[in-house]
Amino acid sequence: MLEILAEINLLEETDGGMKRDGYSGMMPSFRVKDELIMCEILATDDRQVFHRGKTYLVTIRLPYGEIFSDIILPNYAFELNYGSRTAGKGRVMNISQSKETPK
Repeated sequence: MLEILAEINLLEETDGGMKRDGYSGMMPSFRVKDELIMCEILATDDRQVFHRGKTYLVTIRLPYGEIFSDIILPNYAFELNYGSRTAGKGRVMNISQSKETPK
């Protein structure tokens, strides 16, 4: 598992984003180049709401992120997707934790 500290900004609905604000625990896809991988977005407060159009500092857990640890580095720009729809954008600030998944 790869855990990163990142800044995210969810897009407004008029820019193709979601109809509702986001929340801690949401699980969009994280785009790495042309691939989408599972992620979980966490705030320090589980009741945190991510209002569209604002920037937030969050922890993102990427269960299969270690496969892309040579790509997902500080300052890496990424998209958050729901299906083919881009719901937000972000930038990696720091790699918090990198653990190999047990086999």
